[in-house]
Amino acid sequence: MAPTDNGCQITRQVVLPDTTPLALLPDVRLDRVGTTTFVFGADGTTVRWLAIAEDGTVGAEQSVALPDGTIGSWNALAGVDAPGDHVIVGVLLPAANGSDAELRLISVPAEGGPASDPGPAIATFGDGVAAPPEIAMGTSASALYAGVAWIDAAQGPTYVFADGQGQLVGDPGAIETPAGPGYRCLGFAPGKAELTVSYQRTPTVQRQTPIWMTADVAVGGGISTLSLDVAQLGGDMGCARTALYNNGGSPEYAIVWQDVSGSWLSVYYGDQAGAVKSFPFSSATDFGGADLQPPIRGVATFNNDFGVLLARPHAVEVWRIGPLGNRRAGVLVLPSLAGDIGSVVSLSSPGLLTSSYTDFTGADTGRRLVIDAVCY
Repeated sequence: MAPTDNGCQITRQVVLPDTTPLALLPDVRLDRVGTTTFVFGADGTTVRWLAIAEDGTVGAEQSVALPDGTIGSWNALAGVDAPGDHVIVGVLLPAANGSDAELRLISVPAEGGPASDPGPAIATFGDGVAAPPEIAMGTSASALYAGVAWIDAAQGPTYVFADGQGQLVGDPGAIETPAGPGYRCLGFAPGKAELTVSYQRTPTVQRQTPIWMTADVAVGGGISTLSLDVAQLGGDMGCARTALYNNGGSPEYAIVWQDVSGSWLSVYYGDQAGAVKSFPFSSATDFGGADLQPPIRGVATFNNDFGVLLARPHAVEVWRIGPLGNRRAGVLVLPSLAGDIGSVVSLSSPGLLTSSYTDFTGADTGRRLVIDAVCY
């Protein structure tokens, strides 16, 4: 091995040229159904996507136009005749009074075809036109349902399942309704149930700490929440990235996150009376201070280790972190032609870390890379 080799390697690299509109879009996310990877992108007027087969074959780009006046859009996959055969697009539209906003769902075949009209409002947000709410969507573990989550002003984090036709499965349910705290970093993560919602509960009382929340939710009801109180007293923490790891044969959660001091790995041990231990693996001073440390863009588990994806100013890197936060020497640098890299997104599962970013060669030219990496 070379001195810089940390045991992580690229196993697949797919190039999307800038003849494909998806290549240069800044608002992109990844999804996966079975062995097929999906790339989604939106530009405010259109949602676009394409599928990449296991052998690297790139399917035709599909798209759906967003309704006039759309404030924001989100998407996930769901199934009608097969898992993930439809795209569910959530659109936030102005309500009739012109100031509130309504969240509605659109269904369109993943392989292309006519889209449904926006369905009835599944949530209404007061003054949502001027102050759009926090909303997230994700594909369920079976890819038969899309998960929709939002921050409700009265109930806090709220979720609902939608089927492949964009119809709700059950009523929206609150995950928790504690008095007082705020919420941020709402999203979906790898988990133990059909859907796993993650978010940060932010304190409103001085010298309390933010808490990272993970909620496993089942179709038809049933919620299991995990609270990770890992930030320093009176401190802050950025949005965490969640991974599942094998804890003696049982899946448990670990997160990677950052604060002003540096980067941390926090591991939950369900077999030790719910203990959580945090390990620093990089100091902010290594990069000249908190504002200069590279943001974490993803994490995946590789046997007992963790592969952490970081977005450096001119490079995307995979670091290998041991179970006690010890960083293995070396780094996997992902490819770039000129070091001019757009926003980095990722998708993870045990044993695989997939990332994507625009690799610019000029102001309006470049390519999008979709890269699978593993650590042996």
